[in-house]
Amino acid sequence: MRKAVRITPARQIAGAMRIAVGLLRQEWGSVRVKMGYLLGLTILALGVNDFFRYAIKIGEPVNICEAFIVMENQGVAFRFGILGYLLVIADAPFVRGNTYLTLYRCGRRIWNAGMLLYVFMQAFFYTLCFAGISVAASIPLGFPGGLWSSPVWLLATKTSNVVAEKYHVFFDGMSMMRHMTVLQAFGITFFYLLCYVVFLGILLYVCNLISGGFFGLAAVAVVHSGGVFLSAAAGLHQSPAYYVDGAGGHWEYPGRMAVLIFALSAVSFFAVRRADLS
Repeated sequence: MRKAVRITPARQIAGAMRIAVGLLRQEWGSVRVKMGYLLGLTILALGVNDFFRYAIKIGEPVNICEAFIVMENQGVAFRFGILGYLLVIADAPFVRGNTYLTLYRCGRRIWNAGMLLYVFMQAFFYTLCFAGISVAASIPLGFPGGLWSSPVWLLATKTSNVVAEKYHVFFDGMSMMRHMTVLQAFGITFFYLLCYVVFLGILLYVCNLISGGFFGLAAVAVVHSGGVFLSAAAGLHQSPAYYVDGAGGHWEYPGRMAVLIFALSAVSFFAVRRADLS
């Protein structure tokens, strides 16, 4: 009788990474994934275009990082840009023709870890794509560095209210501008978006793992729509501009997201044992 070979944690992590990277390579060729990125970037382009039109009207250059900060903190791009990512991972739990072989070689636990890692990787690349393209598009109209520009300062103080309303651009970021440089604000905005996208992605994955079919997308739609409603009705915002107070209050939201992400990840390791991966 053969002894069971114990797989070390290092080998488990390496196995999960190989599974995630393999799925990532496979998914890049998917029309659904390409359409998801295209949808997200189209929504981003609409918001960035309004911001550029506003800046041109003011007649002053902007910091190349400010377009991303303003778009993600004013809510419109943040709320609707998520739809592209949901399309990217809509096929969760990502059962493919080679899944049975992978399960046989690695086991369900390592396979599940690979799927969670894949969700995180897609979330990171999607957020990075948003941030990178908004910065690249701003280069002809902007300047680098950590200083805030006059158009965004006027936007935050509502001095340019008439012009801002004309181009549908808003930014309640005066506290952020007082306590952070542009680069710090860019980093925390990127982190907030990444946390939220990872949370929704793992929620979709876990729900589909448990019930499959339409249940995952329905759960994500309810959570995301509920967040939009609470943001408008109860002031429970998802953007860092509303939490920056100079005393570290902006870390509270990522902390809550981290707890939810770890909780859902733990649930997935129990759910994968009984999941029908056919």
